[in-house]
Amino acid sequence: MARESLVAAGSAKDGRARESFLLERLMLVASKKRMTTSRFGALAVVLATAMVGCGHTRYLAGTTIPATDENLAIVETIEQYRAFLIEKNIDGMLLLASKKYFEDGGTPQANDDYGYDGLREILTSRLGRVQSLRYDIEYQKVTVHGDRAEVDAFLNGAFELQSETGERYRRVNDHHRFVLERTPNNKWRFLNGM
Repeated sequence: MARESLVAAGSAKDGRARESFLLERLMLVASKKRMTTSRFGALAVVLATAMVGCGHTRYLAGTTIPATDENLAIVETIEQYRAFLIEKNIDGMLLLASKKYFEDGGTPQANDDYGYDGLREILTSRLGRVQSLRYDIEYQKVTVHGDRAEVDAFLNGAFELQSETGERYRRVNDHHRFVLERTPNNKWRFLNGM
């Protein structure tokens, strides 16, 4: 996914309000008395500086997440994962996983927990039953602490699964957290959440 498509300009409303205020001010000054060339030139410089200097924070498209290089790299990694998932490309997904990957099954038993070595088996068994899928991610928050990032998102997906009783459908609409680590070569890899 191109970086430009992930980035949106900051609040256009704030920028328009400021420009409108400056133009109204310019018209008010002009109507009270005739401006001399030097006053007009000075006002034009101030107006141009205000418009250029009115820098906007850039955000990831459709979010309130600042579009820093770090946040873009993290979201691009998750988008690669999403694309690999839709393609059912297990090898591609494994390339995005850290060797320290660990998934806690959410139960008190340890038999449903798995690490990097068990990830291939889990992905193969689960994706082997998927006939088709749709998987959308709505990014809500990116938090980076040193070389670790947590991304809070809302997942919206639908899966068509093959089962012994025929095809069946399953929907996913839930909050999710992806946890990634920065590698020594400045790439982001999943610690859990795949």
